[in-house]
Amino acid sequence: MSRLAEAFRVVLAVARGMREHEVEYPAASLAYYGFISLFPLLVLVLAVLSQPAAEAIRTATPSFLTPSTRQLVYEAMADQTGRTGAILLAGVVLLWSGTHLTLGFRSVVERAEGAVEGSLLTLLRDGVCVVGSLGLAVVSIGLASAFFSTFLAPSGIVGVGLFAVLTVLFLPLYYVPSRLVTSFRAAVPGAVLAAAGWAALLGIVHVYSVNADQYAVFGAISGIIIVLTSVYVGAMLLLVGVVLNATIASRRRSAA
Repeated sequence: MSRLAEAFRVVLAVARGMREHEVEYPAASLAYYGFISLFPLLVLVLAVLSQPAAEAIRTATPSFLTPSTRQLVYEAMADQTGRTGAILLAGVVLLWSGTHLTLGFRSVVERAEGAVEGSLLTLLRDGVCVVGSLGLAVVSIGLASAFFSTFLAPSGIVGVGLFAVLTVLFLPLYYVPSRLVTSFRAAVPGAVLAAAGWAALLGIVHVYSVNADQYAVFGAISGIIIVLTSVYVGAMLLLVGVVLNATIASRRRSAA
C-alpha cells in the first residue's frame, strides 16, 4: 500500500511540475523542429540510395503515413531536379533543427532540475547525445513500420521489440544532459515512459493509416496533420520523462 501511495504522490508531483514548467510549449517547439526535419532527412537518405531503392522505399514507407502522403513523399524523393542543392539545403535544415532540438530539450531539463546553463563543451556533448538518440529512435520507428507493412510481422511482437529498443536508446537522452540523474539506472523511469508512449503511438497511428481511405477527409493534408500531431505527442512524452526523472531524483535526495 505504501508503494502505491508513493507512486500516487510521484504522479501528482509530476503533474505539478508539468504545469509549473509549462512543458506543452517546449513540446510544441520540439515538435516543429522535429517535423521540419523529416523531409530533409528523406532527401539525405535518397542521396546515398539508387533510383531503384526509391521505389523500394515507396513500398516500405513508414505506416504512419496515409496513402496520399506516401505518394507525395515518393514523388519528392524521386525528383532529380536540383538534387545537389536540395541535399545541401537538407543538411543546413537538419543542422539548424538539431541545434534547436538540443536547446529546447536542455531548457526543460534545466528548469525541471533547477540547474544552471552549462559550458559550450557541455552543450556540444548534450547536442550529440540528443540528436543521436532521437535520430536512432526515428530509424527504429522506420524499421518497425517496415515490419508492419512489408513483412506482416505480428504487431504485438513488433511493438514489444520497438519498446525495448527505444528504452535503450532513450537512456543516454535522459542521463547525459541531466545533473540529477547520476546513472543509467536512474534514467530508466523516464526512458520506459517515453518508449512505451512512442510504441503505443506508432500502433495507434498504424491502425489509422490502414483505414486512412475510410477516415481521411482531406487526403494528403490529413496525413500531414496526423504526422504533426504524432510528433507533438511524442515530444510531450519525452518531456514528461524529464520531469518524472527529476521528480524521482529530487525525492530520493530529500529522503536521504
